[in-house]
Amino acid sequence: MRVKKSSPKTSKTKGRAPRARASSHSEASDLAVGARLKAVRVREGLSQRELAKRSGVTNATISLIEQDTHAPSLASLHRILTAIPISIADFFAIPVTDQNALFYEAGDLAVVTRGAADLRVLGSERRDKKLQLFIERYKPGASTGAEPISFDGETAAIVIEGTIEVEIDGKKNRITAGGGYQLFANRPYRLRNAGRTIATVVCACTPPLF
Repeated sequence: MRVKKSSPKTSKTKGRAPRARASSHSEASDLAVGARLKAVRVREGLSQRELAKRSGVTNATISLIEQDTHAPSLASLHRILTAIPISIADFFAIPVTDQNALFYEAGDLAVVTRGAADLRVLGSERRDKKLQLFIERYKPGASTGAEPISFDGETAAIVIEGTIEVEIDGKKNRITAGGGYQLFANRPYRLRNAGRTIATVVCACTPPLF
């Protein structure tokens, strides 16, 4: 009897693992970053090793991204694409919709990055948009990456919760919930969660990043 009782428990345990792996794979490939990167790399005749060398990341990182098991930060993705080279807009060649009113549930937002820094975006279907809106969540200590984000346009953001540190030209500014910032004239910047709780930021930029 003990053998019969233990058998279904083992079966259930084994049955859960594939679903967990499938879920993880699905989350990492929401925007098919891995498949897109591999297609572009192969089209340009670059090996993973050569692309890694050009972009300054490890060969293992390129491999994990292409397997959709690692979601790069926005800054890292920009650096990799610059080494190909291809713009972020061309990389995310999402079909245009002709709908002028788009509505989203929380789980419908397109995922840009996951993990300690979680960035999601509205309006990913419209390549002809003039404005792009992000909701960004950073775990304590998480940031946009070691390198500043350089954006040829305007950016404005409001901190919804937590404390965000905005670094520009080596100067660090701390902003708490209810405060915000607006950047003009291509000012490279870097964000970091300087608090002890998750920080949430709503950010708009024009022209769109992608």
